Amino acid sequence: NAPWCFFSTNHGYSVVNSEPTEIQGTHTHTLSLVIHTKTHVLLTPVPVFCLQISDAHKQRFEVPHEHVKPPATHPSGSRNYVVELTHNPFGLKVRRASTNKVLFDTTMGPLVFADQYLQLSARLPSHNIYGLGEHVHQNYRHDTNWRTWPIFTRDSFPNGGTHNLYGHYPYFLCLEDESGKSFGVFLMNSNAMEVTLQPAPAVTYRTIGGVLDFYILLGDTPEQVVQEFLELIGKPIIPPYWSLGFQLSRWDYGSLDEVKRTVERNRAVDLPYDVQYTDIDYMEDKKDFTYDEVKFKDLPQFADYLHEKGQKYILILDPAIAISKRINGPYEAYDRGTQKNAWVTEADGKTPLVGEVWPGVAVFPDYTNPGCKEWWTDEYIRLSKEIKHDALWIDMNEVSNFVKGSNKGCEDNNLNYPPFTPSVLDGVLYSKTLCMDSKQTWGNHYDVHSLYGYAMVLATKDALERVFEGNRSLILTRSSFPGVGKYSGHWLGDNAANWNDIKWAIPGMLEFGLFGVPYIGADICGFFDDVSEELCRRWMQVGAFYPFSRNHNAQHYKVPVPFLHVPEKPVKFYSDSNTWTVDRQFLWGKHLLITPVLDPGVERIQAYVPDAVWFDYETVISKQQVEMYLPADKLGLHIRGGAILPIQRPAVTTVYSRRNPMGLIVALDDKNRAAGELFWDDGDSRGISTKSDRVSVYVCVYVRVIHSGYSDPNNLKFENITVLGVSSPPVTVNVTHNNNNVVVPTFKYDTIKQVLYLRDLNLTLGQNYTVRWDQDRNPVPETQRFDCYPEPNSDETKCRARGCIWGTSTNEGVPWCYFPEDYGYTATTVTEQPSGLSFDITRNAGLQSSGRPESPDINTLRVEITYHSADLLQFKIYDPMTKRFEVPVPLNVPSTPETDEAKRLYIVQVKKQPFGIQVVRKSTGTLIWDSAVPGFTFSDLFIQVSTRLSSDYVYGFGETEHTSYKHDLNYHTWGMFTKDQPPGVSHSLTHTHTHSPKHGRHYFSLKTSYQCLLAFDQMDQFVLQCYNHDIHNAQHTQGQEVCSWQLYPV
Repeated sequence: NAPWCFFSTNHGYSVVNSEPTEIQGTHTHTLSLVIHTKTHVLLTPVPVFCLQISDAHKQRFEVPHEHVKPPATHPSGSRNYVVELTHNPFGLKVRRASTNKVLFDTTMGPLVFADQYLQLSARLPSHNIYGLGEHVHQNYRHDTNWRTWPIFTRDSFPNGGTHNLYGHYPYFLCLEDESGKSFGVFLMNSNAMEVTLQPAPAVTYRTIGGVLDFYILLGDTPEQVVQEFLELIGKPIIPPYWSLGFQLSRWDYGSLDEVKRTVERNRAVDLPYDVQYTDIDYMEDKKDFTYDEVKFKDLPQFADYLHEKGQKYILILDPAIAISKRINGPYEAYDRGTQKNAWVTEADGKTPLVGEVWPGVAVFPDYTNPGCKEWWTDEYIRLSKEIKHDALWIDMNEVSNFVKGSNKGCEDNNLNYPPFTPSVLDGVLYSKTLCMDSKQTWGNHYDVHSLYGYAMVLATKDALERVFEGNRSLILTRSSFPGVGKYSGHWLGDNAANWNDIKWAIPGMLEFGLFGVPYIGADICGFFDDVSEELCRRWMQVGAFYPFSRNHNAQHYKVPVPFLHVPEKPVKFYSDSNTWTVDRQFLWGKHLLITPVLDPGVERIQAYVPDAVWFDYETVISKQQVEMYLPADKLGLHIRGGAILPIQRPAVTTVYSRRNPMGLIVALDDKNRAAGELFWDDGDSRGISTKSDRVSVYVCVYVRVIHSGYSDPNNLKFENITVLGVSSPPVTVNVTHNNNNVVVPTFKYDTIKQVLYLRDLNLTLGQNYTVRWDQDRNPVPETQRFDCYPEPNSDETKCRARGCIWGTSTNEGVPWCYFPEDYGYTATTVTEQPSGLSFDITRNAGLQSSGRPESPDINTLRVEITYHSADLLQFKIYDPMTKRFEVPVPLNVPSTPETDEAKRLYIVQVKKQPFGIQVVRKSTGTLIWDSAVPGFTFSDLFIQVSTRLSSDYVYGFGETEHTSYKHDLNYHTWGMFTKDQPPGVSHSLTHTHTHSPKHGRHYFSLKTSYQCLLAFDQMDQFVLQCYNHDIHNAQHTQGQEVCSWQLYPV
């Protein structure tokens, strides 16, 4: 597919003036090039790069977007990108400032800017390209082997071809590499276009109108890029709570009696089932704002019938308005629209364009016309008074027309037949839609065709707000444009009952998450064709995890019987390149992995499970294998360690289930941690900022209210907590509320599954609680214990009061009270300069006091690491808020640090959790200092740090009397404090020395406010010198080469 005809290197434009920037080329006109940045649309102060290329001498069409506006002022401050301008031929390179990586390079191909043909190419940094739409993409990550995708809204079947479909999305996200750094590119242009991806990798845009208006958004993760794109186009709506339940629909039930039989049949088997639809067959002759008074005579009361059982009713409207009369009189909706001049017109701007759709010969509302929007709102208010319902489904709004262009055809001109036609379906722009020279208020249909559904959503949003006022309600649209998600959901269109379409729905839904439309789903069991029992069952299983979960099928096909599997939802593992192409599994948020069966006759799936701790939802057994056994009644559902998920006792509708008691599933990660957040409001009110509760939960388990503005009338309680991954049985469990014990729950521990079950709780939603359990953990090897209670007379009660572990030993010197693995601090953002590192560390959440009331813990500390020379480094830890004593002994250190990394003999690494400093000798790769071990304590009068060393050859410490020059590592503790004392083993002498050359792998512990110097030589030795003036104990531990100093400040 590589092109045989391609541009020369000197083709294009050259820059002739750069303030304001203008570019001039071989054409007779001059283009203006506008480069600006925006700050007001982002989550962060980092601006988005905007590039607009337009004609300086002629006004051209620009998208009149409801949310995206030009910046009010030119931003100041730092940017996360750098722009390089090439003058001849004109081109731009956009680089990431932090890495200097080129992200978007237009110098690889020329700019072409003709009246009806605009082209721009850009080289990209990787093949990890996601987005562009709407099409059926058989894989989530794009194939860059010369694939061309047309973008132009079109009523067509999503059957796996490369043709254009219902939405218009010239937006993609590019994942740069394993770091997760990503960027998004959005072209704000609504004209028909095509986008080609080629192996360079590169992208080429070819559009036939408007301007080139690019927005480039940079982020450190794909999620950040998506959030920035949503800030740009409008954040998505929070749908009503009931819309997250299962929904049922069919085109042509035939009568309301048949609809009710369907409802009763499903009620009889207690099918979880929230919403019932009616398609256009409820209308009189498929005319909007009417209903069939014979077959659907009781439709005005149908919503009440559903509401009695907690169910909702949604009906449909299409844009096309019939010009024929009703059975018993005039079609007043059409007459009132004509009076308002509400219709799209022919090229003369006066005559309504006439086509043909479901109701027959019809006209088409111009939703860009304020008069049309008023008419639409008025008609919808009239309908809602006649037929009670809960939300609105809008369809056929690409806009669809069953004749080409109009019932008169289309004129032979350069709008209907442009000089270049993108590779759209049928090769004709007006195929199955309106003539391109027809007129709307926003402009020629040629320019605004792909905005038809977007404008209809804006008009429908106004209408629903008038009818439902303070309630959210719901819009579901088939055609869409960036920004539609601010008001509406979407479904993937008229799919079919086959195994391909169940597969291809997953990439489609993932893409609409990128596009800002998270309320997304596919027609479960397929719209067209008869569905097999196996396919429908498998589709119902995965469809339970579609955010919009609806079973919908077409007339004349067998009614699919739902087989619902009911369980109690942007690339997440971007550092794992194996996940970049996974699109037969998907994640709900960060913590639920869904693995469906997508092929017939299959019960064993080779699934990819990313590197993390995972628990099977139903059997709660930790998972590592990639082969899953998924028999007919099961799909793969796994919880990622680190999650706290709210659950609720189920019911047949969400109206009833949200009244039931709640619970929590706590899935511990490999560090025995988990966190989660629950947003809870009444589920229906449009305003959410003041009428909601946001509850955060942490292990072990802190239930903390972030915002409380909603009091649930059902007085909801958390009754059960299930904790997965508890490695040993708990000794005690207690619950406190405002520091008062409120209940001792019933608990059970499953030793096989390693699950802790807490039952019979009574924790009120919206209140703060602490649920704590103490457990006998798997014993830490004795040689890796770090003493948590160095004072005399320790016992189990005192030990556990410090949050530490009690474990006896028959070996002399082994500490019986020792630190858990998560005890210590966590490093926040680590800033590295050529001369060293500087950062803050914070005491880990949930830790108890270190157990010395007269010595309060210091929660935030500053760490400074200085590279003094090639063989000397210093690290210092101190309280940045309160000045503390430092030893006034001058040291002979270089006046300037060693900033050349190549000259240094060492590498310094910082472990964030638990915080520790690691020093590696470059020449051998030996880790000679590693303080990333539990137990780091920094209180006012007690400081302790431990480290692994690299051998048992340890010398120094003093002044004390040692029986041998090389230290015995069998749990010796050495006190250090100058004292008039006769020499004797284990007594402190006259001088305080902490001078210890050492080599190999060891554990080293220092308890003092400290700053230390590490000095290297070329003989595989180094010297540690720590300065302090306090009482010290130095303890050596044998076996795993553990050495610890214990220092007691006066």
